[in-house]
Amino acid sequence: MLDFIEELKEARMFRGSDTLRGKSANDIAKMAFTMFLMLEIIRQEDPQWAKKYVSDTMDYTNFDAMRTSATDLHNLLAVLNNQDKYSARIKSNASISVPVLAIRRYFREILGGRKDRGLDRALFQKLQDTFKISSGELSSARRNVTDWHLPSKTEKNVTKRALKNVLQSTAHQADIFVHFKSKLK
Repeated sequence: MLDFIEELKEARMFRGSDTLRGKSANDIAKMAFTMFLMLEIIRQEDPQWAKKYVSDTMDYTNFDAMRTSATDLHNLLAVLNNQDKYSARIKSNASISVPVLAIRRYFREILGGRKDRGLDRALFQKLQDTFKISSGELSSARRNVTDWHLPSKTEKNVTKRALKNVLQSTAHQADIFVHFKSKLK
């Protein structure tokens, strides 16, 4: 348990607004979307870790500000949800929004050990739409991840590699990414 806590503390990349310099809301949305896809895979392959991560992410449920003790996913959602507050650090995009209620529902399902494939598919499509994600690679990953029981082992590995590649250049120290690449090969 202490290893897990230490791993989270050391791995956090987005602790404050200085880590946002040079990024746009579109960059942040792409990172957050990729983290959601990783979380969904972890939910199915390492459910206890996913529950702990979601619990930590929901410590501050309103996504109203970055916090040094919050998860990277929480902090990215806080920035996207309050772009005007971080406009000195990022290039804003008013067309990007955060479906907070849908995200909270998804997190509660993970915490409760429940899974509703239809609602999850709808959430991931909504995230892709509201985050303005147009990448064909991430669209394909979304389809595979939301029906994780269907793809072959090879397709799953290709999807995991694609997700790793997205964050490798932009958020290689993000807490969820560190776990994803070390534990889920």
